[in-house]
Amino acid sequence: MVGFQSFGAFAAVASSITSISLASPLVSESAAANSIQKRQNDFFVVHPIEDGGAQPRLNIRDLAGKSENKELWALYILAIKRLQAVDQKEKLSYYQVAGIHGQPWIPWDGVPSWTDEPRWGYCPHNGNLFATWHRPYVMLYEQLLYEHVKAIVGEISDATTKARYQEIAKTFRVPYWDWAQKLPAGETNILPGVIINPTVSITFPNGTAATVSNPLSSYRFHPLQPEDFPVPENFVAPYDHWEQIIHYPDDRTSTNPNDNLTGLHQTLNNNLGFARDGIYKLFTNYLPFNLFSNQGPGSDVNIGNLETVHGSIHDSFRDGHLQFPLTAAFDPIFYLHHANVDRQIAIWQAIYPDTFVEPVRAVRQSTFTLDAFAEDPVGATTPLHPFHKNKKGDFWTSNDVRQISTLGYTYPELADTPSNDTLKARVKALYEDTRTRTLTRRQNDAAEKTSRNYNVRISQPDGFATYLFLGEAGPDPDSWRAESLFAGSFSTKFNIITDQDREEIKNNPVKGVVPITSSLVKALDAGTLQNADETAVVSYLKNNLKWRVQTTDDEEISPSQVPNFNISIFSHKETVPTSAGEFPKILETKEYPDITGA
Repeated sequence: MVGFQSFGAFAAVASSITSISLASPLVSESAAANSIQKRQNDFFVVHPIEDGGAQPRLNIRDLAGKSENKELWALYILAIKRLQAVDQKEKLSYYQVAGIHGQPWIPWDGVPSWTDEPRWGYCPHNGNLFATWHRPYVMLYEQLLYEHVKAIVGEISDATTKARYQEIAKTFRVPYWDWAQKLPAGETNILPGVIINPTVSITFPNGTAATVSNPLSSYRFHPLQPEDFPVPENFVAPYDHWEQIIHYPDDRTSTNPNDNLTGLHQTLNNNLGFARDGIYKLFTNYLPFNLFSNQGPGSDVNIGNLETVHGSIHDSFRDGHLQFPLTAAFDPIFYLHHANVDRQIAIWQAIYPDTFVEPVRAVRQSTFTLDAFAEDPVGATTPLHPFHKNKKGDFWTSNDVRQISTLGYTYPELADTPSNDTLKARVKALYEDTRTRTLTRRQNDAAEKTSRNYNVRISQPDGFATYLFLGEAGPDPDSWRAESLFAGSFSTKFNIITDQDREEIKNNPVKGVVPITSSLVKALDAGTLQNADETAVVSYLKNNLKWRVQTTDDEEISPSQVPNFNISIFSHKETVPTSAGEFPKILETKEYPDITGA
């Protein structure tokens, strides 16, 4: 029989299986993991997948949904199962790799902390290393999965099938979840079922189809070690008691909550307009890389930045593991999310290739190995800890990961090395919301049409979240992001700060830009905004734009009590492109101090 070794008895009942025992010979996690571990001496070398050249990372919807990818899909699902089952004490286990990002605040691959009392993982946020650090991190995850993919293929007993799968395996790369794309026909949720459903369908090498437990939808600790997850005193969720990954708890104070997937879908769907408008604004406007990539001090106050848009996705998983930087990487969705963020960076780099990481003081990007209050600047040659690139102990740097063509992967939009105009056309097809031009054609019938889009600029210190509404917010803060009047948010809620940091942090707030044009179009459709004339929009915002602020412990607080809090409204008057390969150009930035009194 064609299949895996010891597969015969399993295949006979495969059609009735709803889950696969991770102790099964089919999966053989421990043996595969041990063989990988034994090949490592001292430092683990993070390296690109070299087999197959630069293969595209696929959209998860295409990987799971297209028949030509069914073999890759099965290998991907089985490889994640193996990785997740590796003993948590092993350096190359899912548990240890997830712990690199945040808790449990222990060294990985022999890279010690700069302090005796670390309160951060290795991942930098709010600074110029945010974008590039995640490249070797996702590459490490991809590398480990590929080792398991090869082990799975090696267990196929039929020589012809094995040879075919060996060629298929060379095209394996981790997929991404595009949380800003236009929804495919027939779909209603931006988070696809293949990610969140408890089971998925796969086809084994012998052609047998089966329904198996979905390793993307959760991860169960084996065992949970509460001491690894000390909950900060101002956090509400007791995640140190949660035996498995929770996405959106139905009771955030419970030690054994269920997932409220309806609430999660509503929240993510509500966030779609802001996420799409935000990423499109970044693609269509040049910024220096340091300003484009992160929300650190000195961040852009007119266009926004990628870290803020990416953070809105984390924040949508309200009080779940993925919301907290301390625990986010234990959720399998994290790697789909950050593969997409990496894709967005790569596309942006292809459009604007002449700018990259510039040295600045860390200021607020404290990590396990980076003291944010050190005087020396960090930049493109700063080591990206803890990722070793060779056995000598050298680390990957931002310069090393600048070009994804050297890292063994690409993305569908970049695979054919398109011209700049072609790439711009692809970006527009993906993310331009032509409905926002409702605010265009009704206000300007001149030969060169222009559009006006509206934005909220927020400045606040760490430890807060600001939620915007076009009307009064409901009484339940837990439901704010899922409400129909929700218009966007900006969160610094879970940036970890210490008492000694507070004075400097208070005087150095984080700034973000929240596009609200999509929400205004909804108001126009609903008839609450009478017309798209600028005067009407400004009047509407004066009467209807509301904001509410929460602290880290989910308590509402008056904005007047937030140090250095500021909120203001502005618009961009832009050209309306006349060709597919042309981006809009900003002609004017206009402030509206009367709306907020700012």
